[in-house]
Amino acid sequence: MLRRAELALALLIGLAVAPAAAAHEALSLEDEFVKGVFSPNFVPPAAGSYELPAVKRVAGFVLKDSSGRAVNTGRVTAGKVAVVSFIYTSCPDRLGCPLASRALQDLQDRLKEEGLYRDVVLLSISFDPGRDTPTQLAKYARIYGADSELWRFMTAPSSHVLEEMLESYGQDHAAVYDQRGRFTGRYSHVLKVFLLDRDGYIRNIYSAGFLVPDLVINDIKTVMTGPARP
Repeated sequence: MLRRAELALALLIGLAVAPAAAAHEALSLEDEFVKGVFSPNFVPPAAGSYELPAVKRVAGFVLKDSSGRAVNTGRVTAGKVAVVSFIYTSCPDRLGCPLASRALQDLQDRLKEEGLYRDVVLLSISFDPGRDTPTQLAKYARIYGADSELWRFMTAPSSHVLEEMLESYGQDHAAVYDQRGRFTGRYSHVLKVFLLDRDGYIRNIYSAGFLVPDLVINDIKTVMTGPARP
């Protein structure tokens, strides 16, 4: 597992093609999250032994996938449990987007092991549509070994659609500018990964400290087998 993570991180360093992104500090292969931040210091509760109340329902949006096709997120997630992450491919924050993508990479493997891959979809959505073109997202997906039938990468067709979508989910983000007012190529954002039920309701929101495949898998099972949303 460590070797795969090191390969992904090494390729990510070369993926940031924008001039501003090239100035970011390089990701260290010795960083803590590579060594095993995904090993929880607690035992997640058993699936079905707890409830995950609905937080809010999110709307569907027409985005572009990594092949350049227009896709409606509502149709992609319809009838499935969804795990949704907002990222940008040149993110240099070691405990930000790379952490989220690594978590979904591990989750993809676990879903296949658990036989849940037909009932779940993983979505990574960029909030940097100017640089994260479908071609760029396709490269990023290959780095993480994404199975296109299970894990989809998407970008917004416009800043207007992006802002509406982020507001629907409650995902913050802000472009970072230098003292001269120039865009640095970076975004300030809080890492959030969203668990959606089959009806499009948010049932859990994971931060860095709780983005653990064992916990997410149990939450998915809980949502799938628990009582219907009120």
